[in-house]
Amino acid sequence: MKKRRIVAMTPCRLGSQRIPKKNLRLVGQKTLSQWVLSTCVKSGLFDDVYLNSESTIFDKMASDCGAKFYQRPEHLSTNSATNDDFALDFMNNIDCDLLVQVNATSPFTTIEDLSGFMKMLDGGAFETLHTVKDAQIEALFEGRPLNFDPLKQMPPSQSLTPVKVFTSSIMAWDVKRFQANMAKYGCAVYGGDGKIGYYTLKGFSTLDIDNEFDFQMAELVVGTGAGKYEPKYYQG
Repeated sequence: MKKRRIVAMTPCRLGSQRIPKKNLRLVGQKTLSQWVLSTCVKSGLFDDVYLNSESTIFDKMASDCGAKFYQRPEHLSTNSATNDDFALDFMNNIDCDLLVQVNATSPFTTIEDLSGFMKMLDGGAFETLHTVKDAQIEALFEGRPLNFDPLKQMPPSQSLTPVKVFTSSIMAWDVKRFQANMAKYGCAVYGGDGKIGYYTLKGFSTLDIDNEFDFQMAELVVGTGAGKYEPKYYQG
């Protein structure tokens, strides 16, 4: 049986509406893209690792991490371009059987996260896989309770059924299934026709950087050394 060619790709636009030049901004000593590209390369899980952008300013950034650079067409880097659009363009131009998208906005994605995610993909049980996190708290959708009954007493939070929330850290697609879904529906990111799975992340890996507050949180994580943290207690 032919071994599947697995490629990791990190999309990285130069423009950003909420935070200007977001993808050029440093967290600690590295840009958001350099955090995840370095992790992908060090993991050894992928046949190739790419940074995908319209701007060649990211070319050296990619090579410094041991990754390759793919220059997407300019029209696929506008605010109206979708993940469906630039992922399909990449698949149509780069040889791969399985595309794993690792987003720069989750800089604290670890090798362990990637390994667990890829293990879930092994054997072809899923054609689309997304990362999620557990929110074990009362949740509403359009004002309607999802996991609690407003006519009953408030239960201990640990007894609540967790709500699964997308982290958008890592997502993967079988290329042929993705292309077929695009041809049929004009969209494919969520899975369309196919076997869809969800991999649960925990901890700092779930931090998604979309605004100024998120950047400040990321700097705190880097500054305090998340992996070395030891709890302290009041002694009286």
